[in-house]
Amino acid sequence: MNNKALKEQKNHGTAYFPCVLYEHDHNRIKLEVNHHWHKEVELIYLEEGQFLVDINMEPTRLEKGFCFINQEELHALKAEGNVKESALVFNLEMLGFSMYDEVQARFIQPLLENKLHFPRFIGIKNMVGKEILIHYERIVQWHQQSGQFSMATGGNVAEGLSAQLNIKVEILNILMILQNNGLFLEDKSGSVDYKVESIKKVLSYIEEHYKEAFYVKDLATILNMNEQYFSRFFKRMIGKAPMAYVNDYRLKMAKQLLIKTDMQITEICLEVGFNNMSNFIKLFKNKENCSPIQYRKKS
Repeated sequence: MNNKALKEQKNHGTAYFPCVLYEHDHNRIKLEVNHHWHKEVELIYLEEGQFLVDINMEPTRLEKGFCFINQEELHALKAEGNVKESALVFNLEMLGFSMYDEVQARFIQPLLENKLHFPRFIGIKNMVGKEILIHYERIVQWHQQSGQFSMATGGNVAEGLSAQLNIKVEILNILMILQNNGLFLEDKSGSVDYKVESIKKVLSYIEEHYKEAFYVKDLATILNMNEQYFSRFFKRMIGKAPMAYVNDYRLKMAKQLLIKTDMQITEICLEVGFNNMSNFIKLFKNKENCSPIQYRKKS
């Protein structure tokens, strides 16, 4: 299977600085990030509350601490109640050295090739977690001081050489802490979970074509399955029906447009792939407990 054909097309940062910070809106009590994947590493800070983190179809309940998502891992995140969460997504290639020294050969390159994996979770109460928090908070501060929200990424992208240099240094500091404590894991299996790879292929299609009209049968064709079998397979893997996932993704994109643009509601409805205004309003209200207009006003 050609992994390049499966990768998410969304930009994380810019071509010159592939790094972005996402911060959950703390005023909202429900957090739901649907299954997705990308070639970048993701460092999630679970600051407050209880979270259900699903990585490669293995759900785990986690509390305060850092969760690491390796390159190309399928993942989702849910939480209810008073929760706080942020995530740093960055391309490991930004940490590479043009001079092929020992650090590049024995550390950076194995990370890039997925031969070396990040630990899954580090609690905030132990010494390692506390050390990482110091550098992570500095990364957040640099994003807040010199960054701005980007529609292309849906997150905060740092601008300016000084900010980007400091962020890069702090990421390397976090990697150094993990390395010094022997927390990186070697991947010796070499195995591929084809169910996960199949789902990633479908999700990539949805993210690339959500503005267009398509149906369950079109998604089933991607995996050469019949419609009924595909629907059962998708729901078993993701936890919701295919078109329910599609609608959730469209609503996610609609919320970004409501917050960051002055587009009319009818324009947003069509822009994100809904061809029926009343259905869009109904789905939005069911998801957010308010209308799109009300959502815009309080965001």
